[in-house]
Amino acid sequence: MNDTVGMTDKSKSSALFWLILPAFFLLKYTSTIPSATELMMVIATLAGFVILFEYSLQVNDKRLLACIITATMAGILWAPYNAGAAAFVMIGAGMCQRLKNTRAASTALSMMYAILLMANASLELPSVFLLPALLFCLPVALVAILLEKNSRTDDHIIMKHEEIANQARLAERERISRDIHDVLGHTLSVIVLKADLARKLVNTDLGACSHELIAIEHSARNILREVRSTVRNNRTSSLNAELATAKTALQAANVNMTALIEQCSIPPSLENVIALALRETVTNIIRHARASKCKITLSSDSKNIRFTIADDGEVQANKAIRKGCGLSGMTERIHALQGTIRFHHANGLSITILLPVKGKT
Repeated sequence: MNDTVGMTDKSKSSALFWLILPAFFLLKYTSTIPSATELMMVIATLAGFVILFEYSLQVNDKRLLACIITATMAGILWAPYNAGAAAFVMIGAGMCQRLKNTRAASTALSMMYAILLMANASLELPSVFLLPALLFCLPVALVAILLEKNSRTDDHIIMKHEEIANQARLAERERISRDIHDVLGHTLSVIVLKADLARKLVNTDLGACSHELIAIEHSARNILREVRSTVRNNRTSSLNAELATAKTALQAANVNMTALIEQCSIPPSLENVIALALRETVTNIIRHARASKCKITLSSDSKNIRFTIADDGEVQANKAIRKGCGLSGMTERIHALQGTIRFHHANGLSITILLPVKGKT
């Protein structure tokens, strides 16, 4: 991180309070008219101090320490002529709040006291300057450090809240992306198959062609409804409904489906994941497998629900499965429920999903 990162707007607004203190430096001139030379020096000092103060808001560590020492020296140089210059020393103490930690602030404050005491030993500074500088530097610095610490804590909390909100937004986008992929991928594959079949039937069997077109219209309406449900985050998939849809889709692709489904109680969250896994796998079979058979089994025991989908399609036994959006999304859902997924090549592709019964519900 760059060491010249500036303060937040909130910290700057709080720090500008310290610019009020130079008013004590001007109190002398409410009863005494300065000479032209002193007036020019006062104006130059105040202008330079404002620049120094603004610079101190933009820097950290060594350069900030230099600003603190410069403010202290400005007070010492003016001490013989204006006791109100103790305000510059107090502002220097207030700058300690910007140092990175309490140890650095304590070191800077100790250096200020050492400079003041050494200057007093050699210059015999006026007591009306030295006493306020020595007495008020410590409490001013402590209050400033405490305020800055609270400000940083508040900023940190705000940043954490923003980070959590951002993560929630990203998670929601990923959910919508996965769900829309599941919805569109499967249904559009079915629509493509039925449209191709309707094209072949248009010149030979208008009745069958009309039936396929009605099925296409029905699928399109379903996909529109499911996309809306996905965006509203209230879409759930029934395994029985998905099995019926899978059978229709596989039949359209000339794939014979066999289902061995054990009657068991499945929590809704697990059923939804299984149904979506079935949808994604059937979509892949239709698109890529060139299979003629598909076998689906569901069984359970006291610990797990086992769901297997196997086809006799073309698979290279030594070639790794390339996970696209669909398989990646399916894997993420399964892992979120502390489940496992395994891919096995044997006369086709077999996918086995194990979901713990005591997982999320």
